[in-house]
Amino acid sequence: MRAFSTLFIAAALALSANAALVKRTDDPQIQLCMDDLTSANAQLSIVKAAVDTFTRSLGYPGAVDIHNKEQVLEQRLTKAGTTCCAVSTVASTADANAFLGVVDTMVPLVQGALTSIVAKKPEFDAIFLATAIVKTDIKNLNNQANQLLDNCLFDVTPPSHTDIATTHVTAIKSAFTTAKTAYGIA
Repeated sequence: MRAFSTLFIAAALALSANAALVKRTDDPQIQLCMDDLTSANAQLSIVKAAVDTFTRSLGYPGAVDIHNKEQVLEQRLTKAGTTCCAVSTVASTADANAFLGVVDTMVPLVQGALTSIVAKKPEFDAIFLATAIVKTDIKNLNNQANQLLDNCLFDVTPPSHTDIATTHVTAIKSAFTTAKTAYGIA
């Protein structure tokens, strides 16, 4: 019975912590942007998991499967770019905190996915054309990220939050630079 009580309390704490992480905003445009970024984050996790489990034994079909998951990620980032760039006002402090919280979640996901892609380079190199696919995907995702981060993030960020936004952008760009260098992308 004691183990059940402890498990119940732990589950209740986990649910309340998760509920606290899901912030809502008063601005419907910013909320839509956050929802689309959250959707991209979920797909980013799927891509990373596929890369992490990839081995050369999966061959070209395995590389194409990762590419297909990456294509969904591109679509979600495109949608996020469209909704985030449509935000026409600078966010309030509360909305900026919520919005940048979603971006804060994205940073380690991007870093982790790109670190995995770099680590798996020998596996991709062992399969004809797989590295070419990965290079294209890195370029496309980098372009999507730059569009979103450079053209939209700072437009909605109040001056009080610019340092936080800059830190996030720098971390994501650094992760892309590392991956591009590893794959010989100029």
